[in-house]
Amino acid sequence: MIKSVLWLFYTIFVFSSSTQAEDFFLTSGSARLRALAMGSAYNSVEDDFSAGFYNPGAFKLNATQNERRFRLFFNPLAAAVALNDFSNYNTDYNEDDKLTLGEALLSVSLFIKGMVYTTPVLDMGLGLGEEMIEGNTLLDRSERIFSVEGLIKNSFHSAFINLKVAPSVSLGISGTLYSSWLKGGNSFEGGYAFGVLLMPNPKMNVGIVYNEIPEKFSGARMELECLENGAVTSGISYHPDDKTVFSLDLRGVNLEDQPTARQIHTGLERRFGERITLRAGYFRKKDTRDDVFSFGIGVLPVWEKISRFSHSTRNDLVSYTLIMEDTDFEKHWHAVSMLLRF
Repeated sequence: MIKSVLWLFYTIFVFSSSTQAEDFFLTSGSARLRALAMGSAYNSVEDDFSAGFYNPGAFKLNATQNERRFRLFFNPLAAAVALNDFSNYNTDYNEDDKLTLGEALLSVSLFIKGMVYTTPVLDMGLGLGEEMIEGNTLLDRSERIFSVEGLIKNSFHSAFINLKVAPSVSLGISGTLYSSWLKGGNSFEGGYAFGVLLMPNPKMNVGIVYNEIPEKFSGARMELECLENGAVTSGISYHPDDKTVFSLDLRGVNLEDQPTARQIHTGLERRFGERITLRAGYFRKKDTRDDVFSFGIGVLPVWEKISRFSHSTRNDLVSYTLIMEDTDFEKHWHAVSMLLRF
């Protein structure tokens, strides 16, 4: 089974790389790869801290309501790639051949991806260093595939709180800091989101989210996630069994003539065995009529079976996501991530 799954995704990767397309790479590690592989139809899907970037009401560390737990998330891939980058470039990405102390400390700081703390009433989390996905800022295949340039130049960080109002109702709020690095100087602006997650029965979730994104960074979540300022997104997910998730989001419920008004996103995830998860997603951009297809594979860590993780929501150890846009697949995004949890 595992060999067949890996061969399938190798075939997809080779096919996507051999066609006439512009390729972009997000290879410094992201907590959002599961969501991106599911067409960003993620506003009703519970997750450990990745959900906080979509619906803070769905952010959930533990599957039970009676635990107190503190956990850290680490991204060794970003730190290693940054050390390699800064051995050849400075922080403005002009070529040099030395690694300064400041660059080394910046690289090490990328190792910490986030932290979460849960109680019977509240879940609190902090997610660090998520790259903005904008096609014109990403690296072309002819350049460096593994690089933190996009992450250093355009990123955002979020803090989120989830209040468990009742066993079937969670409310959440998140604050997001958007940052842009231009010629040695940083520009910062903040945004926020309100979210609610309803669980009308054990197999179904319903999510509603309102996003406030600063005007200067209005395109930060538009390229593949289609999240825009002032928009309300609704979502529903269905779990026919403990290995399968179907999800559907409706963007811009409160909008009329905006680019994402009434735009539908769909996603599917299925786990095979105990370690391999396959994902797929689809949506059509309302303004351009471009079709966007996504595929993903996740490898779950062995330690999820250890007692202190046995009642936790899941996270991938390693993820790969391929996103193909337009009917002729003129744009391809390749994303790789590694995430450790302790």
